[in-house]
Amino acid sequence: MAKKKRKSKKTRNAALFIAQLLLGGLFLAAVFWLLRPAPVDWEKDLQPPGRPVANPLELQIALARVGFSPGSIDGKPGQQTHQALLAFQESRELAPTGELDPEVDRWLRIEEPVFAQVELTERSFASLSRMPSGWRDRGQLPQLGYYSILEMIAEKCATHPDLIRSLNPGVNWSALRPGDRVLTPLVPRFEIPGVIARIEIRLEARQLQAFGQKDRLLFHAPVSIAREAAKRPAGELRVEVRVAGPNYTFNPQILSAAAAREGITEKFIIQPGPNNPVGTVWLGLDRPSYGIHGTPEPELVGRTESSGCFRLANWNAESLLEATEVGTPVLVLP
Repeated sequence: MAKKKRKSKKTRNAALFIAQLLLGGLFLAAVFWLLRPAPVDWEKDLQPPGRPVANPLELQIALARVGFSPGSIDGKPGQQTHQALLAFQESRELAPTGELDPEVDRWLRIEEPVFAQVELTERSFASLSRMPSGWRDRGQLPQLGYYSILEMIAEKCATHPDLIRSLNPGVNWSALRPGDRVLTPLVPRFEIPGVIARIEIRLEARQLQAFGQKDRLLFHAPVSIAREAAKRPAGELRVEVRVAGPNYTFNPQILSAAAAREGITEKFIIQPGPNNPVGTVWLGLDRPSYGIHGTPEPELVGRTESSGCFRLANWNAESLLEATEVGTPVLVLP
Protein backbone atom coordinates (compact mmCIF):
# COMPACT_ATOMS: atom_id res chain seq x y z
CA MET A 1 0.00 0.00 0.00
CA ALA A 2 2.83 2.43 0.84
CA LYS A 3 4.55 1.59 -2.43
CA LYS A 4 1.40 2.51 -4.35
CA LYS A 5 1.16 5.85 -2.51
CA ARG A 6 4.80 6.66 -3.34
CA LYS A 7 4.13 5.93 -7.02
CA SER A 8 1.06 8.16 -6.98
CA LYS A 9 3.07 10.98 -5.38
CA LYS A 10 5.80 10.69 -8.03
CA THR A 11 3.20 10.87 -10.78
CA ARG A 12 1.68 14.01 -9.25
CA ASN A 13 5.15 15.63 -8.96
CA ALA A 14 5.96 14.84 -12.60
CA ALA A 15 2.64 16.26 -13.74
CA LEU A 16 3.26 19.39 -11.66
CA PHE A 17 6.75 19.81 -13.16
CA ILE A 18 5.42 19.47 -16.71
CA ALA A 19 2.68 22.00 -15.96
CA GLN A 20 5.25 24.45 -14.60
CA LEU A 21 7.35 24.03 -17.76
CA LEU A 22 4.32 24.68 -19.92
CA LEU A 23 3.34 27.77 -17.93
CA GLY A 24 6.93 29.04 -18.03
CA GLY A 25 7.06 28.51 -21.76
CA LEU A 26 3.80 30.35 -22.23
CA PHE A 27 5.10 33.22 -20.08
CA LEU A 28 8.33 33.49 -22.06
CA ALA A 29 6.41 33.34 -25.32
CA ALA A 30 4.20 36.19 -24.12
CA VAL A 31 7.25 38.25 -23.11
CA PHE A 32 8.96 37.68 -26.48
CA TRP A 33 5.75 38.56 -28.30
CA LEU A 34 5.44 41.84 -26.38
CA LEU A 35 9.11 42.72 -26.90
CA ARG A 36 9.30 41.64 -30.54
CA PRO A 37 10.80 44.26 -32.92
CA ALA A 38 8.40 46.18 -35.08
CA PRO A 39 8.11 44.87 -38.63
CA VAL A 40 10.55 46.60 -40.99
CA ASP A 41 9.28 48.57 -43.94
CA TRP A 42 12.61 48.58 -45.76
CA GLU A 43 11.81 51.37 -48.19
CA LYS A 44 10.41 53.62 -45.45
CA ASP A 45 13.02 52.84 -42.79
CA LEU A 46 16.04 53.18 -45.10
CA GLN A 47 14.79 56.37 -46.72
CA PRO A 48 17.02 59.31 -45.77
CA PRO A 49 15.53 62.03 -43.54
CA GLY A 50 14.26 65.28 -44.97
CA ARG A 51 11.97 66.10 -47.87
CA PRO A 52 12.18 65.94 -51.66
CA VAL A 53 14.01 68.83 -53.34
CA ALA A 54 11.79 71.57 -54.68
CA ASN A 55 13.88 73.42 -57.29
CA PRO A 56 17.24 73.36 -59.13
CA LEU A 57 19.03 75.19 -56.31
CA GLU A 58 17.89 72.66 -53.71
CA LEU A 59 18.85 69.85 -56.10
CA GLN A 60 22.41 71.19 -56.33
CA ILE A 61 22.66 71.65 -52.56
CA ALA A 62 21.31 68.15 -51.86
CA LEU A 63 23.71 66.56 -54.37
CA ALA A 64 26.72 68.44 -52.97
CA ARG A 65 25.84 67.42 -49.42
CA VAL A 66 26.05 63.71 -50.31
CA GLY A 67 29.25 63.95 -52.37
CA PHE A 68 27.95 64.40 -55.92
CA SER A 69 29.21 67.85 -56.79
CA PRO A 70 27.44 69.92 -59.47
CA GLY A 71 30.41 72.31 -59.49
CA SER A 72 29.88 75.83 -58.17
CA ILE A 73 26.28 75.97 -56.99
CA ASP A 74 24.44 78.57 -59.06
CA GLY A 75 20.78 77.50 -58.91
CA LYS A 76 20.65 76.85 -62.66
CA PRO A 77 20.08 73.47 -64.30
CA GLY A 78 22.99 72.52 -66.54
CA GLN A 79 25.31 69.78 -67.75
CA GLN A 80 27.33 69.47 -64.53
CA THR A 81 24.18 69.16 -62.41
CA HIS A 82 22.82 66.58 -64.86
CA GLN A 83 26.03 64.54 -64.60
CA ALA A 84 26.01 64.74 -60.80
CA LEU A 85 22.43 63.49 -60.69
CA LEU A 86 23.24 60.61 -63.05
CA ALA A 87 26.18 59.66 -60.80
CA PHE A 88 23.91 59.76 -57.74
CA GLN A 89 21.42 57.48 -59.48
CA GLU A 90 24.23 55.07 -60.37
CA SER A 91 25.44 55.01 -56.76
CA ARG A 92 21.94 54.08 -55.53
CA GLU A 93 21.26 51.63 -58.39
CA LEU A 94 18.39 53.74 -59.71
CA ALA A 95 17.31 54.13 -63.31
CA PRO A 96 19.76 56.60 -64.94
CA THR A 97 17.23 59.21 -66.05
CA GLY A 98 19.14 62.31 -65.00
CA GLU A 99 15.78 63.73 -63.97
CA LEU A 100 13.89 64.42 -60.76
CA ASP A 101 11.66 61.34 -60.84
CA PRO A 102 9.81 59.54 -57.99
CA GLU A 103 12.85 57.36 -57.20
CA VAL A 104 15.09 60.40 -56.87
CA ASP A 105 12.45 62.07 -54.69
CA ARG A 106 12.56 59.01 -52.43
CA TRP A 107 16.33 58.74 -52.06
CA LEU A 108 17.73 62.24 -52.58
CA ARG A 109 16.36 64.31 -49.73
CA ILE A 110 17.16 67.75 -48.38
CA GLU A 111 17.14 68.62 -44.70
CA GLU A 112 16.49 72.02 -43.17
CA PRO A 113 18.10 74.45 -42.85
CA VAL A 114 18.85 74.90 -46.53
CA PHE A 115 20.51 78.28 -45.93
CA ALA A 116 22.73 79.77 -43.24
CA GLN A 117 23.61 83.22 -41.96
CA VAL A 118 27.42 83.44 -41.97
CA GLU A 119 28.84 85.95 -39.49
CA LEU A 120 32.07 87.62 -40.52
CA THR A 121 34.91 87.75 -38.00
CA GLU A 122 38.30 89.41 -37.68
CA ARG A 123 39.76 86.14 -38.90
CA SER A 124 37.65 86.36 -42.07
CA PHE A 125 39.30 89.64 -42.99
CA ALA A 126 42.76 88.43 -41.97
CA SER A 127 42.50 85.67 -44.62
CA LEU A 128 42.41 88.24 -47.43
CA SER A 129 45.33 89.08 -49.72
CA ARG A 130 45.76 91.80 -52.31
CA MET A 131 45.29 90.72 -55.89
CA PRO A 132 48.68 90.37 -57.64
CA SER A 133 49.38 92.05 -60.96
CA GLY A 134 51.14 89.05 -62.54
CA TRP A 135 53.23 85.94 -61.96
CA ARG A 136 56.25 87.80 -60.62
CA ASP A 137 54.04 89.67 -58.18
CA ARG A 138 52.51 86.37 -57.01
CA GLY A 139 55.98 85.21 -56.03
CA GLN A 140 56.43 88.24 -53.76
CA LEU A 141 53.30 87.72 -51.65
CA PRO A 142 53.59 85.98 -48.24
CA GLN A 143 50.37 84.05 -48.95
CA LEU A 144 47.87 83.65 -51.77
CA GLY A 145 44.73 84.28 -49.71
CA TYR A 146 41.26 85.24 -50.87
CA TYR A 147 41.04 88.49 -52.81
CA SER A 148 37.66 89.51 -51.37
CA ILE A 149 35.09 88.57 -48.73
CA LEU A 150 32.71 87.58 -51.53
CA GLU A 151 35.26 85.15 -52.98
CA MET A 152 35.96 83.69 -49.53
CA ILE A 153 32.28 83.16 -48.69
CA ALA A 154 31.49 81.68 -52.11
CA GLU A 155 34.30 79.12 -51.84
CA LYS A 156 33.46 78.16 -48.25
CA CYS A 157 29.94 77.16 -49.30
CA ALA A 158 30.81 75.75 -52.77
CA THR A 159 28.71 78.45 -54.42
CA HIS A 160 29.07 80.75 -57.41
CA PRO A 161 29.67 84.39 -56.34
CA ASP A 162 26.74 85.54 -58.52
CA LEU A 163 24.34 83.42 -56.46
CA ILE A 164 25.73 84.85 -53.21
CA ARG A 165 25.12 88.34 -54.60
CA SER A 166 21.54 87.45 -55.55
CA LEU A 167 20.83 86.08 -52.06
CA ASN A 168 22.11 89.34 -50.51
CA PRO A 169 20.77 92.13 -52.76
CA GLY A 170 21.25 94.91 -50.20
CA VAL A 171 24.86 94.15 -49.27
CA ASN A 172 27.61 96.65 -50.01
CA TRP A 173 30.48 94.19 -50.46
CA SER A 174 33.18 96.82 -50.10
CA ALA A 175 31.78 98.06 -46.78
CA LEU A 176 31.44 94.79 -44.83
CA ARG A 177 32.89 94.65 -41.32
CA PRO A 178 33.34 92.01 -38.58
CA GLY A 179 29.94 91.15 -37.13
CA ASP A 180 28.07 91.56 -40.41
CA ARG A 181 26.13 88.55 -41.69
CA VAL A 182 25.71 87.10 -45.17
CA LEU A 183 23.07 84.60 -46.34
CA THR A 184 24.52 81.49 -48.05
CA PRO A 185 23.51 77.94 -48.98
CA LEU A 186 24.42 75.55 -46.16
CA VAL A 187 26.88 73.11 -47.78
CA PRO A 188 29.42 71.59 -45.37
CA ARG A 189 32.49 70.07 -47.00
CA PHE A 190 31.73 66.45 -47.85
CA GLU A 191 33.72 63.74 -46.08
CA ILE A 192 34.16 60.66 -48.27
CA PRO A 193 33.35 57.58 -46.15
CA GLY A 194 36.27 55.20 -45.71
CA VAL A 195 39.30 54.94 -47.97
CA ILE A 196 39.15 55.26 -51.75
CA ALA A 197 39.98 52.06 -53.65
CA ARG A 198 40.46 53.84 -56.98
CA ILE A 199 39.89 57.14 -58.76
CA GLU A 200 38.54 57.33 -62.31
CA ILE A 201 38.90 60.38 -64.55
CA ARG A 202 36.79 60.39 -67.71
CA LEU A 203 38.25 62.82 -70.22
CA GLU A 204 35.32 63.26 -72.57
CA ALA A 205 32.81 63.72 -69.74
CA ARG A 206 35.28 65.83 -67.72
CA GLN A 207 34.37 64.16 -64.49
CA LEU A 208 36.28 62.55 -61.64
CA GLN A 209 34.78 59.74 -59.58
CA ALA A 210 36.07 57.90 -56.52
CA PHE A 211 35.12 54.30 -55.76
CA GLY A 212 35.29 52.30 -52.56
CA GLN A 213 35.33 48.56 -52.07
CA LYS A 214 33.05 46.43 -54.27
CA ASP A 215 32.95 49.19 -56.91
CA ARG A 216 30.78 51.42 -54.76
CA LEU A 217 30.66 54.96 -56.19
CA LEU A 218 31.44 57.31 -53.29
CA PHE A 219 32.20 60.69 -54.83
CA HIS A 220 31.73 62.63 -58.07
CA ALA A 221 33.03 66.01 -59.21
CA PRO A 222 33.62 67.95 -62.44
CA VAL A 223 37.30 68.19 -63.49
CA SER A 224 39.29 70.26 -65.97
CA ILE A 225 41.68 68.45 -68.31
CA ALA A 226 44.62 69.47 -70.49
CA ARG A 227 43.94 71.76 -73.41
CA GLU A 228 46.28 69.79 -75.68
CA ALA A 229 45.36 66.14 -76.25
CA ALA A 230 49.07 65.20 -76.27
CA LYS A 231 49.34 66.37 -72.65
CA ARG A 232 46.48 64.18 -71.43
CA PRO A 233 47.88 61.04 -69.79
CA ALA A 234 45.96 57.80 -70.32
CA GLY A 235 45.77 54.46 -68.59
CA GLU A 236 46.60 53.68 -64.96
CA LEU A 237 48.53 56.12 -62.80
CA ARG A 238 49.05 56.17 -59.04
CA VAL A 239 49.10 58.79 -56.31
CA GLU A 240 52.70 59.36 -55.22
CA VAL A 241 52.38 62.31 -52.87
CA ARG A 242 49.63 64.03 -50.88
CA VAL A 243 50.01 67.70 -49.93
CA ALA A 244 47.58 70.01 -48.15
CA GLY A 245 48.36 73.69 -48.67
CA PRO A 246 51.02 73.24 -51.39
CA ASN A 247 53.30 75.93 -52.73
CA TYR A 248 53.92 76.24 -56.47
CA THR A 249 57.12 76.49 -58.46
CA PHE A 250 56.89 78.86 -61.41
CA ASN A 251 58.99 77.29 -64.16
CA PRO A 252 59.60 79.56 -67.17
CA GLN A 253 60.28 76.52 -69.35
CA ILE A 254 56.76 75.20 -68.69
CA LEU A 255 54.87 78.52 -68.63
CA SER A 256 56.95 79.94 -71.46
CA ALA A 257 54.34 82.40 -72.76
CA ALA A 258 53.80 84.00 -69.33
CA ALA A 259 57.55 84.03 -68.71
CA ALA A 260 58.22 85.78 -72.03
CA ARG A 261 55.45 88.31 -71.37
CA GLU A 262 56.90 89.27 -67.96
CA GLY A 263 60.56 88.76 -68.74
CA ILE A 264 61.00 85.92 -66.24
CA THR A 265 64.02 83.70 -66.78
CA GLU A 266 64.41 81.86 -63.45
CA LYS A 267 62.24 79.60 -61.30
CA PHE A 268 60.64 80.96 -58.11
CA ILE A 269 58.25 79.75 -55.41
CA ILE A 270 54.66 80.96 -54.98
CA GLN A 271 53.40 80.57 -51.43
CA PRO A 272 50.32 78.49 -50.41
CA GLY A 273 46.74 79.70 -50.26
CA PRO A 274 43.38 79.23 -51.99
CA ASN A 275 44.57 81.46 -54.85
CA ASN A 276 47.79 79.51 -55.34
CA PRO A 277 47.88 78.22 -58.96
CA VAL A 278 47.25 74.66 -57.69
CA GLY A 279 44.76 75.73 -55.02
CA THR A 280 44.75 74.14 -51.59
CA VAL A 281 45.59 70.51 -52.53
CA TRP A 282 48.21 68.68 -54.58
CA LEU A 283 47.91 64.94 -55.27
CA GLY A 284 51.08 64.21 -57.22
CA LEU A 285 50.91 61.32 -59.70
CA ASP A 286 53.60 58.91 -60.86
CA ARG A 287 54.18 60.95 -63.99
CA PRO A 288 56.55 63.93 -63.61
CA SER A 289 54.78 67.28 -63.08
CA TYR A 290 51.30 65.72 -63.26
CA GLY A 291 48.77 65.79 -60.46
CA ILE A 292 45.21 66.29 -59.29
CA HIS A 293 44.89 69.67 -57.61
CA GLY A 294 42.70 72.58 -56.63
CA THR A 295 42.26 75.90 -58.42
CA PRO A 296 41.84 79.62 -57.71
CA GLU A 297 38.93 79.71 -60.22
CA PRO A 298 36.38 77.04 -59.19
CA GLU A 299 33.65 78.48 -61.41
CA LEU A 300 35.66 77.49 -64.49
CA VAL A 301 36.30 73.86 -63.53
CA GLY A 302 35.07 71.49 -66.21
CA ARG A 303 34.27 74.40 -68.50
CA THR A 304 37.79 75.50 -69.48
CA GLU A 305 40.98 73.51 -69.93
CA SER A 306 44.25 73.31 -67.98
CA SER A 307 47.87 73.26 -69.07
CA GLY A 308 48.13 69.54 -68.30
CA CYS A 309 47.02 68.53 -64.80
CA PHE A 310 43.58 67.56 -63.50
CA ARG A 311 41.93 70.53 -61.81
CA LEU A 312 39.14 70.41 -59.21
CA ALA A 313 37.40 73.06 -57.15
CA ASN A 314 39.31 73.45 -53.88
CA TRP A 315 36.46 72.05 -51.79
CA ASN A 316 36.29 68.89 -53.91
CA ALA A 317 40.08 68.50 -53.94
CA GLU A 318 40.05 68.72 -50.13
CA SER A 319 37.39 66.00 -49.88
CA LEU A 320 39.47 63.79 -52.17
CA LEU A 321 42.70 64.39 -50.24
CA GLU A 322 41.25 63.18 -46.95
CA ALA A 323 40.25 59.76 -48.32
CA THR A 324 43.19 59.13 -50.66
CA GLU A 325 46.38 57.26 -49.79
CA VAL A 326 49.79 57.11 -51.44
CA GLY A 327 49.44 54.30 -53.98
CA THR A 328 45.75 54.89 -54.77
CA PRO A 329 45.19 53.92 -58.45
CA VAL A 330 44.05 56.68 -60.81
CA LEU A 331 42.52 55.41 -64.04
CA VAL A 332 42.40 57.94 -66.88
CA LEU A 333 39.72 56.86 -69.35
CA PRO A 334 38.56 58.30 -72.70
